Amino acid sequence: MKLYHYWRSTSSWRVRWALEFKKIPCELIPINLLNGEAETPEHLSRHPLGFVPVLELPTGETLIESLAIIQYLELKFPESPSLFPQDPIEKAKAIVLAEVINSGTHPLQNPTVTAYLGEHLQATADQQKAWSQHWIGKGLELYEKLLPESILNSDHPFSVSSGFSIADLCLLPQLYNAKRYEVNLEAFPKISAIQNHLMKLESYQNSHADRYQPITP
Repeated sequence: MKLYHYWRSTSSWRVRWALEFKKIPCELIPINLLNGEAETPEHLSRHPLGFVPVLELPTGETLIESLAIIQYLELKFPESPSLFPQDPIEKAKAIVLAEVINSGTHPLQNPTVTAYLGEHLQATADQQKAWSQHWIGKGLELYEKLLPESILNSDHPFSVSSGFSIADLCLLPQLYNAKRYEVNLEAFPKISAIQNHLMKLESYQNSHADRYQPITP
């Protein structure tokens, strides 16, 4: 398999992390979203909008959308550690939290959105930053409220009590963006407790965006 990704794309990071956590071999191929590479006919044949991530299967078939790719990996490699709780309620809670980030937060602060604000609505760079800060903050506020208070007393806090899940895959890359946009995380103690715990995981460190940052001459 091949994963076409961009180093700072949080949705790409989710898939890199899933691959690391489940120990699934995959070739990682960087796609530069800033220099036009994503708009080449070759990449557009993989994703009609030029987005990442894209998972190319050995058959040549391609899959897009990070959560769909992660679910495919879960079903294709059932022998590897699961990213979905077995209990139906816990599983639903994990998916809810993942979607708070995936559909309710990430799209609103995506660079394609802020670029549109600048190009078509004449928003300044400061206004674009304020927009991103607002929607990241709103998303994290909801995520925090959905977490149980018991997280603050746990030695091994995860987004759902059963353990590491797809929710955590979505949360920490979003927190990386929150830091980039200077969102104050002090208002989210439960989220911060999860972050402090998960940052120690080898799979987190191996999939981290900075590890894949291009080296410029």
